[in-house]
Amino acid sequence: MRILGLSCAVPRHISNASDHYELLGKETVDRIINNIGVKTRRTVVSGCTSDLCAAAAEHLFEHINIDRNSIEAIVFITQTADFLAPGTSGILQARLNLSNDVLAFDINRGCPGFCDGFLIAQSLLQGLGLKRVLLLVGDTPSLRFSPNNQGAAPLFGDAGSATILEASNDSFSYIFGTDGSGAMAIHCPVGYRKGLRPNEEIRNNEQAYEMDGIKVYEFTIERVPAMIRNLLNKAKWNKDDVDAFLFHQANRYIIQNLSRLNRIPLEKVPLSIEEFGNTSCASIPLTIVSRLREFLTKPQKLLMLGFGTGLAWTGIAWNWDPQTIVCPLLEIDC
Repeated sequence: MRILGLSCAVPRHISNASDHYELLGKETVDRIINNIGVKTRRTVVSGCTSDLCAAAAEHLFEHINIDRNSIEAIVFITQTADFLAPGTSGILQARLNLSNDVLAFDINRGCPGFCDGFLIAQSLLQGLGLKRVLLLVGDTPSLRFSPNNQGAAPLFGDAGSATILEASNDSFSYIFGTDGSGAMAIHCPVGYRKGLRPNEEIRNNEQAYEMDGIKVYEFTIERVPAMIRNLLNKAKWNKDDVDAFLFHQANRYIIQNLSRLNRIPLEKVPLSIEEFGNTSCASIPLTIVSRLREFLTKPQKLLMLGFGTGLAWTGIAWNWDPQTIVCPLLEIDC
């Protein structure tokens, strides 16, 4: 499997740390920002995840010379779909004017979602003999966290991505895992288990996402170093061989601690969280587009490391092909 092209879209609207001063207090917000490292975020005003992913896909089609009818599958990965039903992937098939002879489905996945998408695309290309897969990965978590949530409201931003993958002889290494005993560390309480309330707004945190930051941090520090070691062993790479470690942009404190624990030079750890916040499953492709685009003009060894919601982790060791098209970051009114 190889990547033909990659594109990302973010809302034009910029949210600043000072936006939370009145509700949470300046001292509290400044302390949070100092710890997690988010200076600004991009947040939707009237749009949703599918708007960002559709814009990213159209942007990619403009930069890559292929027939849209060659797309044989759409994989849409998000935790903020347009509706509970129908799946958003079908809506995107029509919106992007793709062939009716296409397999389209949604996957409810958070932080490891982009890396998971590679495994799913590979299974479709190899197992079903498909030619090309359009992977759409994005989230609008700013809509799902209560503004009263001190640990989350200033942290999360919105973004969408589009990646076209096609069958080839190129190979990659991967690793994955799940510890469902901690799944409720990040969760949204709305659902059939508690009684669905789809028409209510987020009030008193009844429908807002909830996050146990300490449990998520402990999970990350315990699981991710082992994931890195095992993935390097599987790829038969030395740590020094890796040109960039693409961590899910959970927060700056976590990423810097992971780098220190694994003795990874910080110059090999690009950060997008300071400008865009934690964009959930879109954070790795957003980091590639916004931080690495000008450096990907030669072969590179990339470690893509997704971890979080689930609690789950997926890592990909990827030999980057400099022929891959990386579109400039797209800003849209959304």
